[in-house]
Amino acid sequence: MASGPLLTGYPLVSPAQRLGPLLAAERLDAIAVTEPLNLRHLVGFTGSNGVLVVWAERAVFYTDSRYTLQARAETRGVEVVETPDLDRAAGADLERGGARYVGLQAPGLTAARWRRLERIARGIDLVDLKGSVDALRVAKTPGEIAHLTAAARLAEEALRAVLPRVAVGVTEAEVAREFHLEVLRRGGDGLAFETIVAGGERGALPHARPGARAFQAGDLVVFDFGVRLGGYCADQTVTVPVGPVAAEARAVYDLVLRAQAAALAALKPGVPLVEVDRAAREVIRAAGYGAHFGHGTGHGIGLAVHEAPTVSERSDDVAREGMVVTVEPGIYLEGRFGVRLEDMARVTADGCQRLTSIPKELGAVLDWARGA
Repeated sequence: MASGPLLTGYPLVSPAQRLGPLLAAERLDAIAVTEPLNLRHLVGFTGSNGVLVVWAERAVFYTDSRYTLQARAETRGVEVVETPDLDRAAGADLERGGARYVGLQAPGLTAARWRRLERIARGIDLVDLKGSVDALRVAKTPGEIAHLTAAARLAEEALRAVLPRVAVGVTEAEVAREFHLEVLRRGGDGLAFETIVAGGERGALPHARPGARAFQAGDLVVFDFGVRLGGYCADQTVTVPVGPVAAEARAVYDLVLRAQAAALAALKPGVPLVEVDRAAREVIRAAGYGAHFGHGTGHGIGLAVHEAPTVSERSDDVAREGMVVTVEPGIYLEGRFGVRLEDMARVTADGCQRLTSIPKELGAVLDWARGA
């Protein structure tokens, strides 16, 4: 699937319609959006500098001369205005329109920019919307699901091409570089994050950076990989054996696999995501490895590789149809090895459906790569 500014299958709803309920709920005169991924989601803009001002009946998109033509070609439902000072132009618009209360999403702004906006928008109260604009991206449309699935398939085909390189004597860094090249050869936008390739004792580092360590017989290799395609991200983890592995490594692998299956079984509409996390965590705790699973069970994924909602012990989110999250329990034994298994899953009307397709049983990924 080729990348492009418009989201295939995405409903062409104006930003005024999308943000209308939030304007009403917060009793705002307007909302100003600055975060690039939210700009892409709301109006289709793929550049890096824009301010969208949304009123109840209209929307204006401010950008500089580098992006004027691009914005006119990409955006929908807005008037495009070129200006050298986006914040000042937006502030003047708000003053002319008689705005008194204007919503902003503070987490996407630096403190310095917030203070500048306060100075520019004299007489206007800026209201922190926290994550309310991000929340519009939580439930994915069918078009977005298609993008996410296509990204996952491209990542898997790139992995299929490099898995034969996971062999005794080859280094983590060599395999990571080959994966990146395969992604680009297949038309991916690039990596969604720095690929993790961690063999043996380095697999106990959840975010290990690929290094000069060469794979050894009996290793488990944690391979966490993701790509961007059409602006959307894929994220998946496999743990690959280098030949036969020790009995405890096999037992831990099977335990993580059972924990992941428990979380996937729990993921359905109306279920608090803390319970999905608990489903995986309890399997691991019951086997005596609870202290070795320190991170959350998953996270939302879409235009960003990590976005709302969270699947963790601290989550206050509830699963609803259309959400796409990762499910990725792991066990990390310092100085010895680690195991993590991750899939992307879409919440359906009565459960969930994996968007990633690699089998996760021990050694099955190698059979998959060989086409067996």
